[in-house]
Amino acid sequence: MARNSKNATSVVAINKVTQTIFGLSENEVFEHDFSKSNRAKETYISYVPYKDVMTTTVEISKTVADDDLLDTIVVKVYEELGLDTALDYKITYSEVIGANSDDRVFNVFVVDNTKLTAEFDAIAARTNYIDYVAMAPFLYENLYARGILTRDGIDCFVYLQRDDAFLVVYQNGEYFQSRQLRYNLKFLHDKFSELVGNRMEEAEFFKLLATQGINLENPAERDYMIQIFDDMFYYINDVLNGISKVYNINIQSIYIGTDIGKIPAIEVFVENNLKIDYKDFNFSVAINAKDYPLTQLDTLMFLAGQQYLAEPDDDHNYSPFMRPPPLNQRYSGKLIGYILGGLLLGAAYPAYQFGYGYYNNMIADEKTTEYQGLESELVPAREQVKEAKEKTAKVKEEFGVRNKDLGDRSSLINEIFSKKNEYAMKGMSVFDLTNMIVKNRGKLVRIGNDDRNITVEVHTKNDKQMTELLEDISQKAKYGVYTETIVLQGEDDSVVYDSNISVEVR
Repeated sequence: MARNSKNATSVVAINKVTQTIFGLSENEVFEHDFSKSNRAKETYISYVPYKDVMTTTVEISKTVADDDLLDTIVVKVYEELGLDTALDYKITYSEVIGANSDDRVFNVFVVDNTKLTAEFDAIAARTNYIDYVAMAPFLYENLYARGILTRDGIDCFVYLQRDDAFLVVYQNGEYFQSRQLRYNLKFLHDKFSELVGNRMEEAEFFKLLATQGINLENPAERDYMIQIFDDMFYYINDVLNGISKVYNINIQSIYIGTDIGKIPAIEVFVENNLKIDYKDFNFSVAINAKDYPLTQLDTLMFLAGQQYLAEPDDDHNYSPFMRPPPLNQRYSGKLIGYILGGLLLGAAYPAYQFGYGYYNNMIADEKTTEYQGLESELVPAREQVKEAKEKTAKVKEEFGVRNKDLGDRSSLINEIFSKKNEYAMKGMSVFDLTNMIVKNRGKLVRIGNDDRNITVEVHTKNDKQMTELLEDISQKAKYGVYTETIVLQGEDDSVVYDSNISVEVR
């Protein structure tokens, strides 16, 4: 196999007619080997020979809605081609633009799915799938899609294979009409053998045709070959004239190819019999294409694969073994997606909680770190506060001691002041009381002192003296006088009036 880059996608052309398989990767052709292939990096392309395709043209009323178009075409095709309703068919169609008809005209293509599956079953057993299977006439559209031919004018392509031959017309780069031809390579071989009268081996004839073409060395054989090709191109001319008249077109150029390569001098018959501009089919997609026996259809399959990779379009894809779509596009994949989506939704809340908790832990860690930093800064301050508290306690203790001393001293001073004043006042009061007792001819028996009260025991000879004494004392504003009893003691001359008089010094 060719050396491919790791990310390169190879296009593998599977030619069922020639029994060859070639790959194309990065503009290089290589012989494909399934034992060394990487299916994930390969796109498999093949084609259905024209002889295996049933074709017809149907006209559908313009009043038929697009939604009903396919059903209407299918019914008509089953009627016109006499299809077996018990069989399964792949039916596609394309509208003929510019047809001279009051109705819409469609080219319809029908392939037996059972036969198609049988044809490609052996290949699918090796590859598991075939990405694209084209109808041979539709392969030419990739010349326009890839920009190799311009989309202007009307071109005709003729292709000859051993058991098949067809003619296809493209108008402005779009498929227009196609016809099957009876002049395939086997037909040419049989006709030549018949004219010569000698059965030449097919392989020998094909080699002779590919190398000498019309210009055979043997004059008789050359004449027979010229006769065969004259007949063939008259036949092709009739087919082209029929298409031109029916659809009112003018074919401008023609390309002729075969599975055995270009037939030398064939352009002479084109110019003489068809009167159409002949062009060589010399398109190539690989730098080493000449090193491999590629047919023109192999080259067209490479182009088809590249186009399919660039712009996937399955409108005319006849593969019975399509590659499964990506998992996310399958029903099972969508189901898995829904299940995963449900699981994700179910896990969203716990995930949120976990994430939120993790976030909070991060914040907590940051705050803890910040707190630790501040805590380290607070240590000196706390030491200062502790020292201040200790000093405050000492000051309070000293204050208590000194306040107590001050209180004691204050109490002492107050007491001294009180004693000083109190004793002076009581002394004066005693003096006053003594004078009043003497004045009223009383006798002072005893003096008692209790706070602000002075209690005197007085004897008088009569109650009048006692009464006058009490009146004198009470008339003094600074004294309050109290007496409970006045007792008469003794008999005759020894009788006295005795009273304990309490005087309050105010």
